[in-house]
Amino acid sequence: MIRVLIVDDSITQREILKQVLEADGDFIVVGQARDGSQVVDLVRECRPDVVVMDIHMPNMDGIEATRQVMSQCPVPIVIASSTLKKLDVDHGLRAIEAGAVSVVMKPEGAALLHLKKIAPELRFQLQAAAQANVSRLTSIARNSAPQVAHQGTKLRSNKESQFTDRNSQIIEAIGVCASTGGPGVLCEIFGNLPKPYPIPILLVQHISQGFVEGFGQWLASQTGQPVGIATEGQRLTPGIWLAPMRRHLALASPSRVLLPNRETADIHCPSGDPLFKSLARFLGPKAVGVQLTGMGNDGAHGLLALKEAGGDTVIQSKESCLIWGMPKVAQELGAANHELSPLAIAGALSRLKTRQETPQ
Repeated sequence: MIRVLIVDDSITQREILKQVLEADGDFIVVGQARDGSQVVDLVRECRPDVVVMDIHMPNMDGIEATRQVMSQCPVPIVIASSTLKKLDVDHGLRAIEAGAVSVVMKPEGAALLHLKKIAPELRFQLQAAAQANVSRLTSIARNSAPQVAHQGTKLRSNKESQFTDRNSQIIEAIGVCASTGGPGVLCEIFGNLPKPYPIPILLVQHISQGFVEGFGQWLASQTGQPVGIATEGQRLTPGIWLAPMRRHLALASPSRVLLPNRETADIHCPSGDPLFKSLARFLGPKAVGVQLTGMGNDGAHGLLALKEAGGDTVIQSKESCLIWGMPKVAQELGAANHELSPLAIAGALSRLKTRQETPQ
């Protein structure tokens, strides 16, 4: 059973969250706190596997509490806050910068029915967080800004050379799939690419409903790259393109974007599998697929399809992952040509051949 500490200034919310989490027998609530000032002591006393915490609380908010926990007694933290409903995502992203694993939008009000609606996502996020690499979390918390290579540093290793040597083709698009732990890694990769980066990047990041627009703005501010929300049928142009809420992100042709609707059986929407499979279908060796940190197997089969179509594929290295789940499945399927750290991925992508470099 996963041991959970609940931190919320509303006793009603705490009790409802306790009911919701303990209903399926996978979780046990080992402690409750009414504000952030109690968290460090309770973490030491209760030894939870994961903490679920509100942001807005008296005495100490969830952001500062996250900083203190990660510096004194590190444990995975999931932020659950209703602020996201108003697109006030800055607080959630600041919590992630402080070391939180993820953020889930909590419905306003304390109605049991409303909280039950988020129960599946909350359970998934807590299960993922409980598996997180705590040493990686503390590293993220210590370095809230993206790790950017010093000017003149050569981000090139033997593994990168193998990646670049395979790609004599002109690359028309790059697909990236990330889940839990993705935001910090994406900052590290995209922040080290040339600005502006000339190859279109189609990005699937599993993220809470109501978070996408603010996440895109945050990612642009952190990396210096243009980030936008993809639209149906748009031309494939340079920039980082996110899927809108409740839609997948894929290609309709070699040069046009498609936003498929969610199917009943889909666990994730957006999902990495439709993205990578569309790159395989329309671009093959002219595409690159990148599978990053996250729990589960999303993207792994699509990455295999891209590799079999002649595209180059890379997974994030185990030691750099917050959760070695999705990359591990891709590795086990034989879908990955390369396993690289975030900085090495940035170095390799920076050296891909683009149409701009080819005489017209």
